[in-house]
Amino acid sequence: MLMSLRLLRQMAPWRTGHGPVRVEPTRTWFRVAPSDLDVLMHMNNGRYLSILDAGRVDMFVRGGLWRTLRGKGWHPVVASQTITYVRSLTLWTKFSVSTRVLGVDAKNAYLEQIFDVDGRVHATAVVALRFLDDTGSSVPTESIVALFGADAAPRHRPDAEIPLGRRTQHLIVTAFDDA
Repeated sequence: MLMSLRLLRQMAPWRTGHGPVRVEPTRTWFRVAPSDLDVLMHMNNGRYLSILDAGRVDMFVRGGLWRTLRGKGWHPVVASQTITYVRSLTLWTKFSVSTRVLGVDAKNAYLEQIFDVDGRVHATAVVALRFLDDTGSSVPTESIVALFGADAAPRHRPDAEIPLGRRTQHLIVTAFDDA
């Protein structure tokens, strides 16, 4: 229930970006609630992934991308993600999730998301997103990039430029597609 409320808050109409579509880095604030905790009294590892979703939705809504995607019947799905936990998040801790686009390749958009408390990193994630149309088919990233103005478009990165973590994800996702 709490995660549903968090997502609805991020999708509030007054947060929606106006003007050209953009994906500027965003910072989204949260607080660890009792329902986020596991038996060891720190935030459950699965909850981190749900909060990453809310951070991405916030970036897409603020930048106007969410409205544009939904208007075309497109939606993002997580193709792959890697998360590294550095420090625990405990009850009532206020933290932020910074989200930024790293770039795109032929099939995916890559985002970096960082959990932060008072300037200290608590977890980092790299997420590969694939965009699907209303039939479930992949939307080419060129079509996604075309939604942006020339100065705001995510940078296309050749496979060779994808750092190891993202390159590993790319190889896994590509192998899955070929199977």
